[in-house]
Amino acid sequence: MNNRPENNREARRFAGNLVSILSSDVVNRGTTFLIYIMVSRELGTLAFGQLSLALALFYSFQTVAVFGLQQFITREVAKQTDKSQRYFTNALLIGLTTSIIGTALMMAMTVLLDYSPETQNLILVISLGIIPFVISSICDSVVRGWEKMHLIAFAQIPANAIKVVATTFVIYTGGGVFEVVAILAGAQFIIAAILFSIVAVYLRGFQWNAISLPSAWSIAKRASTFMGIDAAVAWWTSLNLILLSKITSEVEVGIYNAAIQLLIPLAIFIQCVMTSSYPLMCRRFAQDADNIHEISNRLMELLFILVIPGSVGLFMLADPLLVLVYGSEAYTASASVLRIIVAVVLLTSLSGVMGQLLLAGNRELTTLRIVLVDLIAALILGWVLISSFGLIGAAWAALLTRVIDFAQHWKPVSQLMEQISLTRLLWKPASASAVMAIYLTAVSPWNPVLLVISAAVLYAIVYLLIESWMVGGFRNLRARYL
Repeated sequence: MNNRPENNREARRFAGNLVSILSSDVVNRGTTFLIYIMVSRELGTLAFGQLSLALALFYSFQTVAVFGLQQFITREVAKQTDKSQRYFTNALLIGLTTSIIGTALMMAMTVLLDYSPETQNLILVISLGIIPFVISSICDSVVRGWEKMHLIAFAQIPANAIKVVATTFVIYTGGGVFEVVAILAGAQFIIAAILFSIVAVYLRGFQWNAISLPSAWSIAKRASTFMGIDAAVAWWTSLNLILLSKITSEVEVGIYNAAIQLLIPLAIFIQCVMTSSYPLMCRRFAQDADNIHEISNRLMELLFILVIPGSVGLFMLADPLLVLVYGSEAYTASASVLRIIVAVVLLTSLSGVMGQLLLAGNRELTTLRIVLVDLIAALILGWVLISSFGLIGAAWAALLTRVIDFAQHWKPVSQLMEQISLTRLLWKPASASAVMAIYLTAVSPWNPVLLVISAAVLYAIVYLLIESWMVGGFRNLRARYL
């Protein structure tokens, strides 16, 4: 752990992985966000709500269909790169089976939920993307285990470019949300084909003789815990949209999702940091588990630098940003929702690091118990609060469930967390964010785009001044980070 050259190599590898994952996720989720904006502006709140519901259900079922293979394969390939072919081929056998079952279950649930015929058709079409999604997820996990994250961009960038071009053409030539959903489903096949080709090339072909039913069964059993975790998280995070659709209507689903989408930039950053650090954590646990807190410390510091000012900015600029992005006063109702759920982002940062520690340390059963409690809490809180308070109830249900999730994560890693000073990590970004908040209050009548840019610049300057003062000048600051 005190080997500085090795630490520097790991830091450079992590930085490279983070940049690669960020570029891929920004393109992927940014494309989805752009499509949401086009649908909301051109097709209205009902179409936006229908699309939000269809994608929420797709996310829930695709996660179950992956069967936990993505996290499991990434961890195992990171530890045993020489066994990549074995894991890849047998995971594909499992994934094809589970994805067919997942597609059938999604279609059946669509009929049972008794949505309108138009909404049912949308959900049925998007369900066809589950099989290619599972294939691409398995290929993706192998690439992540190799820590060659830049290869993922080779699939994501062209597929998402096609999505944007095709969706723009369809919407502005009189097409509807049905055609948009068909494009999204079709893009899954493109991503799967490219990623499969990349992995096959690196493995020098797909070796059918590597398939072994006993090996596949062993992998499935070991990955099943991850499946439980991923499924619980997927249903927990999608539950509010599903409950809103049944208790209220698809319009409220769209308004609620409009607030969630503004959190996407921060969510992307959190997810990318977690994904990039996961292989490193897996290796470090096997080599030097006692000092894993040093990595956790750095991750939290990195997350807080962006998450805290981002959350403050979204809270203060909720109204103008929603109108600017979605182009309609109808979405101002999302502002109250956004001001509540923005607190979820900070809790997600903390829980995310602690959750990675549990998985890297082979404590996935603990994580499974945590997320199952989260799912039950989300169902109870969501049903009660949405029935009573509608949109605002959904926001409070999301926040309270995240508090429960954070409390559960804290206990199993409390010994580690005692070695991490949250106060020391929080005070610098919190102080710079406070200065930014005062500035936003003073110049609130400005154009929201100018506000965001100027506030971000001010925050960066104040934070760098604080950081340089702490380390004894800009020269020491540059030596520390460059």
